[in-house]
Amino acid sequence: MITVSPSEPIFNEEGEIPSEPPRHVIKQELAADEKLQMKDLHQQSGSAVLRQQLNNVAIVLLIWACITLYYQQMWIGLVICWLALGHFFHTKPLSLHDASHGTLDKNRRRNTLFGIVCGTGSLVPLSVYRYAHAYHHGFMATKSDPELWPFNDPQTSRPFRMLCAFLEIFFGFIYTPLLFVRSLFVCGKLKKDLRKRVIFEYSLIFLVWGTLFSVVAWQGWWVQFIVGFGIPYAFAGMYQTLNKYTEHMGLLGDTVLSGTRTVIPRKRIDKTISNMMQHVDHHGTHHRYARIPFYSLPVASEVVYGENNPENPVYSTYAAAFFAMLPTLWNPKVGSQWKQDASA
Repeated sequence: MITVSPSEPIFNEEGEIPSEPPRHVIKQELAADEKLQMKDLHQQSGSAVLRQQLNNVAIVLLIWACITLYYQQMWIGLVICWLALGHFFHTKPLSLHDASHGTLDKNRRRNTLFGIVCGTGSLVPLSVYRYAHAYHHGFMATKSDPELWPFNDPQTSRPFRMLCAFLEIFFGFIYTPLLFVRSLFVCGKLKKDLRKRVIFEYSLIFLVWGTLFSVVAWQGWWVQFIVGFGIPYAFAGMYQTLNKYTEHMGLLGDTVLSGTRTVIPRKRIDKTISNMMQHVDHHGTHHRYARIPFYSLPVASEVVYGENNPENPVYSTYAAAFFAMLPTLWNPKVGSQWKQDASA
């Protein structure tokens, strides 16, 4: 069994997560053409501008639709709009994730700008997300992984872990930002420049959200705000949590691929769902090659999972991966340290 002791993750010169994380990775023997293919897949060719703006347009239209349906008392349509709007809100933390890797946009300034905007909307600064996420990649599912606490700690009780899972699922829009705040205190010491950026980005969040709440209170728009924004925003938090759990919850593997659920869709509808989620369901591939842009992950998965290893959980639909995860919430835990603890 391989263990990893806590240490500072290795960042590249831009402060982004490198392609090769320091955590244990089983190296693949790739053919020469596959090596060339993987090198090409690391090249960024896309811009996030169109996708981000289309998402923003969809958000504005669905907010208007939610408020209209509420006043028309069309409850079924309202619930459908809430679920749809929750998805488009969820694209913001998904984009924040890609921005933290420097792969959301090929232009570095736009990548950072989109990351800050998405982080402000998600209540998690880009700098904080990038900082915690580097530990997640470097020490995935070990005790040093701040994103999967407390499920990665065998010293925590089952009732406590179940309570945290409940809170993270149903109140993820608040729980998740607080989980990232916790990472600032339990991971390595913040460098001075990073500290300044964290303070700036949290100040921006307080300014933007403070202004929003002030305008809503001033105009007396609380009903419209809750109906058109608050409820679907809570759904987005739920989507984010359930997606994270689908990726890792209940897996006790000690390698990157055995510790993640990956979906490699075959049908058009499943590929469309994957595209709508920015291919985050190709999660093992992403952990194996963290700097491959999301739009290249489906091709990379065919190489990464070319060998059919039963230890690496792969599914053809996202629903199959989700329902495989669901029973593990009865005793939520992740990481090979649980097997070590049981055998001690």
